[in-house]
Amino acid sequence: MSFTNRTKNLTILLLILIPTSAVISWLITTSILNARTEFILNIDGSSTVFKIIDTAQFEFMDSHPGVSVTTSGVGTGAGITALTDGVAEIAMASRPVKAIENESADYKLRSFAIAKDGLAIIVHASANTLNITLDEVRAIFNGTVETWADSLVSGAGLTGEIQLVVREEGSGTRDAFNELVMGDDKQLEPGSEYAEGALPKSSNQLIKDAVASNPNYVGYVGLGYMDETVEAVLINGVLPSKETVQNSTYDIQRDLYLVTMGEPEGLAKEFINWMFSPVGQDVVIETGFINVAKTSDED
Repeated sequence: MSFTNRTKNLTILLLILIPTSAVISWLITTSILNARTEFILNIDGSSTVFKIIDTAQFEFMDSHPGVSVTTSGVGTGAGITALTDGVAEIAMASRPVKAIENESADYKLRSFAIAKDGLAIIVHASANTLNITLDEVRAIFNGTVETWADSLVSGAGLTGEIQLVVREEGSGTRDAFNELVMGDDKQLEPGSEYAEGALPKSSNQLIKDAVASNPNYVGYVGLGYMDETVEAVLINGVLPSKETVQNSTYDIQRDLYLVTMGEPEGLAKEFINWMFSPVGQDVVIETGFINVAKTSDED
């Protein structure tokens, strides 16, 4: 056979094999993908609890091959709506489920407190240590106290008008603060409404960043968001901390929840159980919140 004929034959063979090889490769890949079962768990809700779950999801996936966890810190109210609409398997909540939410879910919502948190009242890092009462905190946020020159807050050494930074409507942190400090979670009672001009922010992080960069701002955040860029206010002589929340000497504290539609099953149940395990509670501590079950150090 001549070189020319051999070349023609080789070309024809390659033309046949290339598409055949591509088909075989596609079939093998498809077979592998079909054999690999992937379990997906969607978790939506509180931006406060998100700080815990955003870290927990990766450790959980590392120990559960084939599982994919997606999380979104859209706010407590939106998370519970996603749960009841079937968009999420677990909702994150930074306050208890409301009666109207449970009613709309045919009373099927189940809550699991995976951590505790203290709500810190924060001012600029340049401020002197400020010690006030809950009533005085309320007076600041309802506008009774308008400037840093007021005798109730002048000890902070700040100047100018007080600018409030608060969470947006639908936030579990806002609801918790309203109930624990303002006296009314719906802000309907006298003195429970925020002062005019209060700036709403969509996350704890944004409140902290705003206060850190503005000496006349005051806001509130969960303990997991505290750092050296802001100063925590003492409430009745007590600073917010893990210890003062655990021993209940700090007044502004709450539970943080995972919520399911009915009793949790399958992957949702596995994840919630994992959060109560020492490894899961280690994540709670690691992210700046307070554990409710044994950690690895206590096991």
